[in-house]
Amino acid sequence: MVNSSLSLLKRTNIFIFTPFVSTVVLALVALVFTKYYFLFTNEYYPPAYAYKIAEFEADKVFQKRFLVPVTANIISQNTSLCFDKSLKFVTLLSTCGLLYYFNNLLKIYTSRISSQFWCILLLIPVSWNYMFINSIYHAYDIPTLFFFCSCLYLFSAKKYFLFYIIFAIATLNRESTCFISISIALLLSKFNFDHRLNENFFRNFSLIRHLLAQATLWFLMVLLISWFVKDSPGQSYEETFSMREFIANMWHGLPSWPFLNTEKIFGNPRCFLTLFACVWVVIPFLWKYIPKDCKKLLLLIPIYMIPALLYANLMETRVYHELNVVIALAFTSGLIQFKANRIKDLSNKSC
Repeated sequence: MVNSSLSLLKRTNIFIFTPFVSTVVLALVALVFTKYYFLFTNEYYPPAYAYKIAEFEADKVFQKRFLVPVTANIISQNTSLCFDKSLKFVTLLSTCGLLYYFNNLLKIYTSRISSQFWCILLLIPVSWNYMFINSIYHAYDIPTLFFFCSCLYLFSAKKYFLFYIIFAIATLNRESTCFISISIALLLSKFNFDHRLNENFFRNFSLIRHLLAQATLWFLMVLLISWFVKDSPGQSYEETFSMREFIANMWHGLPSWPFLNTEKIFGNPRCFLTLFACVWVVIPFLWKYIPKDCKKLLLLIPIYMIPALLYANLMETRVYHELNVVIALAFTSGLIQFKANRIKDLSNKSC
């Protein structure tokens, strides 16, 4: 009786984790996320509206990010979907791709993954930052996460041809693809401080060639895009709000950034302290379980913050695009390894 029960349980587990079932589950999760993403977010700034970007009437700083609105416009003109539903369709596809490639990253950087569904944890900080705190929508936000994850995986898996195609397309979505190259450098560079500089150079020669190619491609595409939108209204960069004033208002509990609805709990400036749904709080406790490469990728955070301090409204929590993936990768990989070690310890004790 016991053996038959164990056999049934084993067959059930095999069924649950088949690729088909996993794909269906992740697609449903992506569908639910997309539904609530559009319920809880809205376009707040008229010069950045998606339909204006699609018609090339938006301000320069937003017009440079035309990939998704233009794609949605093409879909709406050639199908029965309206422009709004086309945007939702692109976001759904991006979310599916995001979960797929984040799961593949977890497989690369954790040797013991027991479930296909760990990748869903990525949606915790993403949902919190994009949907709950500010509730601000831009068409290129979720695709940015998808492109970041897909490029990291494709390069790590040495699928270079597809990587460069996606990298180029991603730059049409948002110019922050430069952080893809920085992340690749952090993940894959091999330096030994006991060796001479020239020895380290030759150890990383292939990687350096790729990074130079990416930098050249990025620079040329950014110049081309800037030339393409040169007649659009507005400036290439917006003047940012004072973060110092925002922190002072947060400390005193005063209403601050004009796009926060302070009548609601998530509009209170102090909610900014819950950035990434506070999953970063757990990282120090999981530190010894987090894979070395995922720890190295955390160095992107201070690097990312340098240009963000100059060109971003840091109180606008959707601006921490790629950092959602970086923090979630460290957090989730640490949990996976922690669980694997706990199972191993329990197994050793039972023996």
